[in-house]
Amino acid sequence: MLKLLFASCLLWSCATAAGAACPGNAGELIPPAAELKALDDELAGLTAQCANDAGYLAYRGAVLNALGKADEAAGFLEQALLLNPDLAGAKVDYAEALAATGDTSAASALLKDLLARPDVPPDLRAHLVRRLNAFEALHRFDALTGLQTWIGTDWQGTAAISVRAGHDSNLNSAPSRDTLTLTFPGGEAELLLAERFRRRGGATGLVEASGQAARRLEGGAALQFYGEGRARLSPSNADTDYQQGQMAVGWSKPLASGDALFALSGTHLHYGGADLYSSARFSISRDWVYKDCRPRIGGETEWRRYPAASELEGQFYGLTAGLACLLGSDRLAAAMRIGRDFAQRDRTGGDQRQVDLRVAWLASVGNGTLLADAVVTLQRDEHGFSPLLESNATRRLTRASLHLEYAYPIASGWAVLVTADGTVQRSNLDLFDIAGRAVYLGLRWQTLR
Repeated sequence: MLKLLFASCLLWSCATAAGAACPGNAGELIPPAAELKALDDELAGLTAQCANDAGYLAYRGAVLNALGKADEAAGFLEQALLLNPDLAGAKVDYAEALAATGDTSAASALLKDLLARPDVPPDLRAHLVRRLNAFEALHRFDALTGLQTWIGTDWQGTAAISVRAGHDSNLNSAPSRDTLTLTFPGGEAELLLAERFRRRGGATGLVEASGQAARRLEGGAALQFYGEGRARLSPSNADTDYQQGQMAVGWSKPLASGDALFALSGTHLHYGGADLYSSARFSISRDWVYKDCRPRIGGETEWRRYPAASELEGQFYGLTAGLACLLGSDRLAAAMRIGRDFAQRDRTGGDQRQVDLRVAWLASVGNGTLLADAVVTLQRDEHGFSPLLESNATRRLTRASLHLEYAYPIASGWAVLVTADGTVQRSNLDLFDIAGRAVYLGLRWQTLR
């Protein structure tokens, strides 16, 4: 697609220089992948005589883009546009190179400028709209995973609102079994769970809104804000409706080969008409720039509160490690957290050891973007959970969840969403075995500044 895109853009906006000595002025196509390296070597040999030829510089940048050398490509394409700002094809390729290096904000601005032109061919306009939506999705992902390194002195950020409707097989996160086995000195007894504690599925709707903003301060430090709100409504199971909000602020300081980051965040969950959970988290981390990746290590503490069940409250202390990588137009992020939740009161099971592993991948698939987000949690209590459950066995939990989202752009800033979620929790105590699946169809509006 990029091969055809470069040629069409070049023909659309560039005046052909017949008989020009430098390649890139006659609508040349990008060759097959197997021939790219040889072509790049050939073009490199013409650098001296074609250094001031905009067509050559644009063509060299497009070839480097195709080779996955986005940093080098951006340099040549920038030079081409300085010599001839009207090279629309070079602007498209420059946007792709910027996005691949993490500067999705500038990449989106370039495409918006192109879309404002009345002479953009319809087929190319549709392609630019799809790429603009993809860049804005990348920008949100980069902001949340620490890949957003291109922060300017002016405020920049994203905002998104989505509405979805679908079906959830376990709205109340109930156990997989409808019965509970209790252990007594004289034997076991199996009891039927009350109706309200059994698994309930049904139609449901989700409304989500999020926003992120960042700017560079004097001295090179950066300030970032993030906010997210979500509300779920189930007409047939109103007692499972919930509203959840999260806010975070981060401050980063550039170091010799990366950044130091300090962050403070808070979360609140209102479920079934009552305040169920709230937390406050403080984290400190240090990352490094290694090729197209940013490895990170750090630590955090989190205060966890349960207004309706204060005996569950605790304070978590843990170590964190992560890795976020730019993979051309794709993104990959992984994070691990190991720590201990110290019970603040006489909590059943006592302190809890916890390990979390999360992997997220964002990729261009077809004309849209696919997000895959997987989380695995291992948890073990310090003491026996209850004499009535497996003779006071120590509870162990393994929980795995997968979120898949495909966003198909239909207009600038608008995308149709298809979402699938699955969660499985297994425990040595049957009461804590939980499973659920959900599918949604929806619409998202997003913007990037």
